[in-house]
Amino acid sequence: MRKLTDREVLILELIFCGLPLVYYLLRLPFMPETVPVHWNASGEADRFAGRFSFDTVLSGAIGYFGLLFGIGLRKMICSVSKSESEQNTQTVERIMKWTQAFMCLLFTGMACDFVYSTGEAGRHGAGFLLKLGAAVIALTFIAVGNLMPKLRRNSLSGARTKYSLSSDEAWHKTQRFAGRVMLCAGAALLLITLIPMVSGAAAIAAALAAMALSCIAVAAYKG
Repeated sequence: MRKLTDREVLILELIFCGLPLVYYLLRLPFMPETVPVHWNASGEADRFAGRFSFDTVLSGAIGYFGLLFGIGLRKMICSVSKSESEQNTQTVERIMKWTQAFMCLLFTGMACDFVYSTGEAGRHGAGFLLKLGAAVIALTFIAVGNLMPKLRRNSLSGARTKYSLSSDEAWHKTQRFAGRVMLCAGAALLLITLIPMVSGAAAIAAALAAMALSCIAVAAYKG
């Protein structure tokens, strides 16, 4: 199967980020003249605007902000890593491409939720967004964990502990261990977010626990 070029990937991301706007256009005939565009902490609408207003359209375009953020973050991190070996530069580039894609997923999901909520008098709470955030963290763990073992010893990236920096062998062992830990933590967290009865708050708590336990496990690893 042919590998997609960076240009083709960007086109797909642009199309994906535009899906909430398509959803907005499909819902438009069924929307009232005035729709909610902001909600308080209790999930109650506290600001309204016309269904053709800039605020309403902007809520459907949030995915593009995620794409811009992802592109900026990728270029910044990759520019810093260019001082490393070619293999490390390529690995970091792949990690940041996945991060860019996940930013698109997160912000586009937020946009879909906002567009859906414009047709409601109030919101159903932040549960969906919290679970979406936890799922994105899980996917990031899986992607990074899969690429961690490919990182060679360097001064910028990877699981950097006193033990891992002691030798090349210790470095490779630590990266493989960190990769397995992140893969397992990401898979477990993703399963948790997919369970319907798990609340958004519980999903975020699980994400924080996964990050903390992963850091502790890698820091304590001695080969």
